[in-house]
Amino acid sequence: MDWTIENENPHAQIYRPKVFQRAWLEALEHPYIETSVLQKSARVGYAIFMNSSVGWIICNDPGNIMIAQNTENDADKFSANEVGKVLNHCSAVRQQLFGKNTAKEKSFLGGELGIVWATSANSFRMATIRYLFLDEVSGYPDNVDGEGDPIDLAMVRTETEAQRKIVMGSTPKEKGTCKISREFKLGDQRYFYVPCPHCQHKQRLKLDNFRYDANDFKSAHFVCEACGEGIYEHHKHGILNQGEWRATREFTCCDTHQVPETWDHTGTALCAICGKPGDKNERDKVNASWHIWSAYNDNPNTSLASIAAEYEKAKKDSAKMQTFMNTRCGVPYSDAGEHYKLKGFEQLYIRRELFNPESQLPKATRCILGSVDTQKYRFEYHLWAVGENGETWALDYGAVHGDPEEEETQTHLIEKLTQPFSQVDGRQLVAYAVVMDCNGHAWKAMLEFVAPYQGWLYAIRGDAYGKNKFKTDLTLSYSVHKEVGCEYRTINVHQLKNKAAERLNLTKFGKNYVHYPNTESFNLDYFQMLTAEHLIGSGSNVKWDIKPGHKRNEPWDLLVYFLWLYEYLRPTIRLASPDRPLGLRHLHAEQAQSDELESYHDGYELSDYENY
Repeated sequence: MDWTIENENPHAQIYRPKVFQRAWLEALEHPYIETSVLQKSARVGYAIFMNSSVGWIICNDPGNIMIAQNTENDADKFSANEVGKVLNHCSAVRQQLFGKNTAKEKSFLGGELGIVWATSANSFRMATIRYLFLDEVSGYPDNVDGEGDPIDLAMVRTETEAQRKIVMGSTPKEKGTCKISREFKLGDQRYFYVPCPHCQHKQRLKLDNFRYDANDFKSAHFVCEACGEGIYEHHKHGILNQGEWRATREFTCCDTHQVPETWDHTGTALCAICGKPGDKNERDKVNASWHIWSAYNDNPNTSLASIAAEYEKAKKDSAKMQTFMNTRCGVPYSDAGEHYKLKGFEQLYIRRELFNPESQLPKATRCILGSVDTQKYRFEYHLWAVGENGETWALDYGAVHGDPEEEETQTHLIEKLTQPFSQVDGRQLVAYAVVMDCNGHAWKAMLEFVAPYQGWLYAIRGDAYGKNKFKTDLTLSYSVHKEVGCEYRTINVHQLKNKAAERLNLTKFGKNYVHYPNTESFNLDYFQMLTAEHLIGSGSNVKWDIKPGHKRNEPWDLLVYFLWLYEYLRPTIRLASPDRPLGLRHLHAEQAQSDELESYHDGYELSDYENY
């Protein structure tokens, strides 16, 4: 931070940092902090922070730098209007430059600077990076050139650097799919706390505590959450100078679960036992994440009166509210507030349809998939028909009672999973693949059961908690049990439950809709168990949990497992059709000269999944 103050130069786009920006610069020098994620409103100085950071790196701790913009056009603008001015007008930086000097590539003593764009996978090839800056990541594509998430592609380039620094920032976008919000939740979630000018209680400035008279926007103020007094525009300068960053995510250190109570000058939460940073990642480093919004800025255009005026307009227009929440408040927003709220079990029960899977499969069926839940004294199973674009029909649900470790129980389960279902033309299908949760009972024994059926029967275990739940990946890890020789996968239960809720809330037949037949297996009890969970909490503490008064939720879990299997096999299923389905049961017959059937054999058309 001292370097920035000493080299302040408006022509070079280097400015004395605002109070809330100081910790961002200090984090760059902090040995513990590896990642800094800034979820922010517009115009809080993120570009200027990047400019100052680049200058400090070149002059004080040089190494290869990559700055990734959203598009090539954005990269051109940033090169010319931002970092280019640092290189051209800051004398301390200019003295370090030599060699390569193009619009997007610069050489300096100890490293190189490259400015790339996230819409090209080529941007992230053949580069080893120590300092990575990702700008406006909420605008990045989900998948670039079929090679994956550009954020992940960029971060791979830093893996060999022990002292790497990763910085990403963005205004957020739509709630539920926002990339910067996802990354913010994976960090320690820092907010800027300021003291009340009346009682000195330190608190965040929250929109929930924002008040104003709609006929007098100059009346805008925050209400202190402790004493109830007003915090007005004229108080801002004084309280901001006394403000501090605080990480808020709970953590475990020294074998003790802790709520942050003490922090260092950057806002890093310190362990109450050892006094060191407590919330650390797998590399023993800190993933810092910061939220800042317009109310903390001293720009006249972000005065409390201006914010109140914009807020009042936004209340009358959902599009304006989206803009206000994203660019002024720095939070993701969607007016679909009930997105993941499951329908009541009665609504799902009464929409059952008059089709009988035992007689005939739906015409659109491309394959049958199965899911199995392991309980202490039984297996629960579910079979599903899959059509175009994920449209799904429930075929059968039931239980196989007995000890899951006993061969008789396992044989009975296989019989249920391989039961044939008839198509319109008389051909028969059996389950093309089945997923089985092996984590509920006798883990090793269940893997031993699965092992001979690998490639048809997939062993999984669920992960619903911790940092992984905010990842978009549905498969979190792949492993092989060394003793058993059976592969298994850890799946992202939280995200899969979100998908399950989205599907059950659909009201229009077609893509991703789930149909249920009016049969005895799908009775009122089934739908009560199907809707036995709800989404509770907020922020990093959000989770799916069993509703009060409910005990069983097997149909819900079985739907979740099925959705993982469908997503995993979707590239294969997409190539199938009702005329050429997967899992077709053939009758192979050899006709004797007397035209009498002499022999036959049944075989299942199963796939080799090694390529998927």
